[in-house]
Amino acid sequence: MDTKSDKIIVSDQSLNQYFFTHLSDVNKRFHCPLPEEFILYSSELMQKYALSENFYSREQDCGTPNILGMQLLKAKEKSITEQKELYLDIGDQVLFQLGVFPDGITKKTPSRKYYLNIGKSAYSKAASLECSFYDIPNFYNLLATSLENLIKLIAHVSLRFSHASVEQYLLEHPAALANMGINKRDKAS
Repeated sequence: MDTKSDKIIVSDQSLNQYFFTHLSDVNKRFHCPLPEEFILYSSELMQKYALSENFYSREQDCGTPNILGMQLLKAKEKSITEQKELYLDIGDQVLFQLGVFPDGITKKTPSRKYYLNIGKSAYSKAASLECSFYDIPNFYNLLATSLENLIKLIAHVSLRFSHASVEQYLLEHPAALANMGINKRDKAS
């Protein structure tokens, strides 16, 4: 294959579906499965942060990345609309970081529990400002109380994504090749 035709394009929708499928599969095997709405929310979050530029959100005026605890404290100084956005962003970053990059958090000075409390607090504050997800009542309060279990679910699923390269993943998952319309024989040529 030439270099122009061997590139794989994945649309946002199929990436969202990909994460949803993997999260749902693992969730079904949990002793106490989480509500499907949490799975949907998480798959949308993972799709959003699949591009690193979306993960590194807001930066302070001086250009250095914000510290989540400081963002949480400074949110009260913002307008209601900005508070809602900021609280959700903080909660989402904690959920994603602890779920997908748990080793990155534990190596830092603050503990995992510290970040978990920030995430719970951020989602609870968002709920108090009447934020909603698909008009589900109390969604963010429920998410805050289930945050630790949701993080465990995402962490379990993210282990599936720890491959040295796309090629290694495709070799280990022939169904992925088929879903993309590629036969193993075609990939080898």
